[in-house]
Amino acid sequence: MKLLFQLLPCTLAFGAFSQKMSYQVDLNNCVKDQLSVTLNTAYKGKDTAVFNFPMTVPGTYAVLDYGRFITQFKAFDSAGKALKVKKKGNNSFVIVPGKDVAKVQYLVDDSWEEKNGKTKIFEPAGTGFESGKYFYINNGGLFGYFGLEWNNEYDITFKKPKNLNGFTTLVSKSTTEDQVTFWSKNYHDLIDNPILFTHEKDENIRVQGTNVIIASYHEGIDSSAYYIKNKIDSAMVAIDRFVGGKLPVDNYAFLNFIKDYRELEAVFSGEKKIGLFQKIKLGRSLGGQGFGALEHGHSSSYFLPDFGHNSYTDMVYETGIHEFMHIYSPLSLHSQYIGEFNYTKPVMSKHLWLYEGTTEYFSVIVAMQGGLISVKSTVENTIKGKIMSASSYPDKMPFTVMSANVFDKPYSDQYSQVYDRGAIMGMLLDIEIMRLTNGTKTLKTVIFDLCSKYGSSRSFNEETFMDEFVALVHPDLKNFFTRYVEGTTPLAIEETFKVIGIDYSKSKKGTVPAHFFTDKDCGVTADNRIINGKVVIKKADETNVFGLKAKDIVDYQELKKVYKNEDGSLLPEGTMVTIHVERKGKQVPLTFPAKFKEGTLYNTIEIIKDMTPEQEKLFKLWSTGK
Repeated sequence: MKLLFQLLPCTLAFGAFSQKMSYQVDLNNCVKDQLSVTLNTAYKGKDTAVFNFPMTVPGTYAVLDYGRFITQFKAFDSAGKALKVKKKGNNSFVIVPGKDVAKVQYLVDDSWEEKNGKTKIFEPAGTGFESGKYFYINNGGLFGYFGLEWNNEYDITFKKPKNLNGFTTLVSKSTTEDQVTFWSKNYHDLIDNPILFTHEKDENIRVQGTNVIIASYHEGIDSSAYYIKNKIDSAMVAIDRFVGGKLPVDNYAFLNFIKDYRELEAVFSGEKKIGLFQKIKLGRSLGGQGFGALEHGHSSSYFLPDFGHNSYTDMVYETGIHEFMHIYSPLSLHSQYIGEFNYTKPVMSKHLWLYEGTTEYFSVIVAMQGGLISVKSTVENTIKGKIMSASSYPDKMPFTVMSANVFDKPYSDQYSQVYDRGAIMGMLLDIEIMRLTNGTKTLKTVIFDLCSKYGSSRSFNEETFMDEFVALVHPDLKNFFTRYVEGTTPLAIEETFKVIGIDYSKSKKGTVPAHFFTDKDCGVTADNRIINGKVVIKKADETNVFGLKAKDIVDYQELKKVYKNEDGSLLPEGTMVTIHVERKGKQVPLTFPAKFKEGTLYNTIEIIKDMTPEQEKLFKLWSTGK
């Protein structure tokens, strides 16, 4: 859910009207989680003027309809006379007459309070208001626009409580204890820069001369920004190493909202006993929460839970590299469908392979090349996991077609594949570039060169970009895009991975553990379904070698690991191993001898020990960046 941009001025057909738009919002007067918004303007339209709120914004790939949260919409002319207003659809207000619109006023409900799970806006893209405590503002949820007049400047003035400070990457024009005014050069810029008002002190990190701000609101503590900084500092160092030069942004902000669920940790661990009514209440408090993040050109906004021990910092750490790397794509590399985004009737780009797939792949190799995760773990865990997830994507559906139609079924059901299949496509593309150029170029160098050519204010051509990409590498690269990105050819993972010395097999014969999943003569029958990583034993003979009983609950991940050494090799036959099963609410250890047999191994992946010189060269380039 992610991608924001800045405008390409030279390609837009602007209307004659161009002036500064002045918004005022009083945060001191938040009643029933509603804010009053006033726009002072001098709009000179035609017989009617249409004032819109976004149907969606770049990066979410879902229908948001921010206009659903707007009520008591009023408009006035320069003489103070009320104009007729009629709502059209979910997001538009028609003003009659529209030749002289001097003021617009309306109320905004925060989207976090919506109860309908089917239409609820993903929290990181929404708005949350709590009087005197915090205001989490994605600007599309508060501020609208007239028609297609994108070139208007905006002044946004907030009257605020003295204890709250506003954090954003918008330009700050003036600040006092009780008021702050931000400025944006156009509507795109306004939408691209969310705002968080919080009482917490911010923290700062420097990355290649870029100032990174960490601002946060935690429902239960006052120093969450401090803990987030300490956690993600190593990730920022890894990005610094990966980039190796000046970043395309001078400032960046991590804006975080942390819900306090620390009470649940004690409940789940059994340290705290609560009644059934309290359990139901706690369960409902978790229901429908959209935890995650949304990237923007100069910032990323997070909505995360804290289940104790500062667990939210791990979540920022895990997603932060991906969100930050969006400063390259799509901020500095995007088509006209993003650079000229139509908030009312958007046309989606077919290049999600670039915006999300490449960015997710970069997040993996940034961590690997920066030493945050070992090469072995990257290959055998991260990449293997993405391959397995990507296998559920229907090959008959071209990735570009899914991307261009991502709002509609069945394509919308496959959106999450941008982080799995998209990342694997990014890795295959990287390897193919290295192969075709004998290691003189990588996906990173090509992307960085294209970012230098275009940048945030210039769009590439949606239809010819792949050809332009190919021209920077080798004519044969065209086959990759034709087959795997635009076409329906299954990804050539096994063949391509061997180029850099990684051996992958979807299935092959080999030695497998003879546990109750594979040995039909073990005297145990298990439920074939795996729910939350757990397997339930249906039947068990008293003589079964595992010591299992009916209704035992087995942790499948523990079972898979227990037959292997730390290096991943299988234990010797007969080695005594121990697993823990849940039996009548208690953890019970079971010890038994490891037994193996010939069977089928699925999704095996490992680094080849005896590589050719060519493999060694490209493997080193891939794993270290050098």
